[in-house]
Amino acid sequence: MNPLYAERMKTARRSVIRELLKLTEQPNIISFAGGLPDPDTFPREFLAQVAADEIRNNPGKTLQYTTTEGKLPLREPLSRWFAEDGMRFSPDQILITSASQQGLDLIAKVFLDPGDVVLVELPTYIGAIQAFEAMQARLVGVELEDDGMDLDRLSDAIAAARRAGQTPKLIYVVPDFQNPSGVTWSEEKRRGLVEIASREDLVIVEDMPYRKLRFTGEPVPSVASLDPEGRVVVLFTFSKVLAAGLRLGALAGPREILEKVVTMKQATDLCTSSLTQRLAVRFFQDYDVEGHMRTIRDHYRMKCHAMLRALDRYMPRREGISWTKPEGGLFLWARFPDQLDTERMLPRALDHKVAYVIGAPFFVDGTGHNTMRLSFSSATTEQLEEGVRRLGQVVEEELASLRLSQRA
Repeated sequence: MNPLYAERMKTARRSVIRELLKLTEQPNIISFAGGLPDPDTFPREFLAQVAADEIRNNPGKTLQYTTTEGKLPLREPLSRWFAEDGMRFSPDQILITSASQQGLDLIAKVFLDPGDVVLVELPTYIGAIQAFEAMQARLVGVELEDDGMDLDRLSDAIAAARRAGQTPKLIYVVPDFQNPSGVTWSEEKRRGLVEIASREDLVIVEDMPYRKLRFTGEPVPSVASLDPEGRVVVLFTFSKVLAAGLRLGALAGPREILEKVVTMKQATDLCTSSLTQRLAVRFFQDYDVEGHMRTIRDHYRMKCHAMLRALDRYMPRREGISWTKPEGGLFLWARFPDQLDTERMLPRALDHKVAYVIGAPFFVDGTGHNTMRLSFSSATTEQLEEGVRRLGQVVEEELASLRLSQRA
C-alpha cells in the first residue's frame, strides 16, 4: 500500500512529546513532561450547569451546525478581550477554531507550498513544527535570546533563503512565556520583528496561548498591537484559560487572510463545535471572568515559584547548568553542559520516577540535546519539591557517569 500514500507522509513525524508522555504513565512517576493545564483551574460546576441548560433549553444553537466563522456572541467578547491588549480586531476579523492547533494547520494550508520557508524560534513549539512540515515547508531556526529572537540572525536567514532561491513566507513566534523556553520577548524585539516583516513582505504568526497567564512582571505589547500594516495573524486558545478538553480557540487577522482561512476550514470541518462555543459564550456572559483569571494566575505563580525554589535547592551547582525564570505560562527551560544528553539521561530519570521532556525535538536544526522542558502546571507543590529533588539526583549521577567514562 506504500505507493498510495501522499508524498508528504514520507516526512511526516509523530509528536515526540506525545510518544514520550506514554512513558510517564508508569505508577508513581512525578511528571514535568506534559504541558497540561491543572484541572483544578477548570470551572467544572459552572460548565456542567450551563452545558445541561444549553442542551435542554437551547438545542437549536447548541446541537446544530453553525457558521464556519463561529458564533457572533463569542467573537464579540473575544474582540473586546483582544482590545484590552491593544489588538483592534473586529468580530468579522476573528475565526473560531478547534483550538489553536487547527489555526496553525489552516495557516500552513493557506500560505505554504512545498519548499517554502518558515522562520521559527530556536527552540520552537513542536506542534508548529508538525503543522508546517506537514505542508512540506522548510523550517529555518533563529536563535532565541533572553529577550526574544536574535533579529540580526533573522535578517541573515531571510537573505540566505532568498539567495538559495527559496521563498520565505512566515515568521512564527510565541512572544509571551514561550513554549518551550518560558522566554518573553522585549518590546524592542517585537518592534524590530514588525519592521523586518514589513521590509521583507512576510506574515507574522503570533501564537499567544499563554499571554493571559502573566503572573509577575510588567505586560509587554503584543506584536499585533504594534503592527500598522495588517501582516500579523494571532492564534488564541481557551485551553489554558477555560478547559483544554473543549478544543476551542480563535484565529484573528486581516480580512484578506481570514477569507482564505475560512475557505480552508470549510474543507476541514465545516465549523467548530456549537456546544463548546455556547459554553464559551456563557463563560463570558455569566461567569466572573476577571476573577477566574486572577485565580489562575495566582495558582500558576505559586507553582512556578515552588519549582524555582526547588531547583535552587536541589539542582547541582555546575558550570553550564541554568534555567529560565518565566514571568507567566506553564514552563521553564533548563540547559546542561554540552556533554549531557537529556534523551540518553531519560531512562535514568524514569528509574528515579521523575519525567521531563527532552529538548532536542524543539530545535529544527538538530541541536538542543543538552536541554529539557519542565512544566510546573499540573504537579502539586509537594510533587514539585520531590520531583526536582529526584531530578537533581539524576543529573548528579549522569554527570558522575560522564566523568568516569571520560577517564576510562
